[in-house]
Amino acid sequence: MEIIKAHWHQIVFFIAFLVVAIRLESEVKSLRKDLDNLSKELTRRDTYVESVKHTTEISNMQKNITALWHFVNNLRDRFNGGK
Repeated sequence: MEIIKAHWHQIVFFIAFLVVAIRLESEVKSLRKDLDNLSKELTRRDTYVESVKHTTEISNMQKNITALWHFVNNLRDRFNGGK
């Protein structure tokens, strides 16, 4: 009992240290989970943005190809004595 009375401040410090360490570990795990979720969300968002960009580019290419074919057909008609 004398050992406890002589070292009570060290025992309290050690118990407090354990409580703080356990709480910090819990917070770190929670923050890592939040970070992983945020990373997944950003990846999904980037994928969506890239998909929209590609869709727009494909649409513009299709319009350009259609315009080019109209131009080629008009040239063909002119050279073949058409309009």
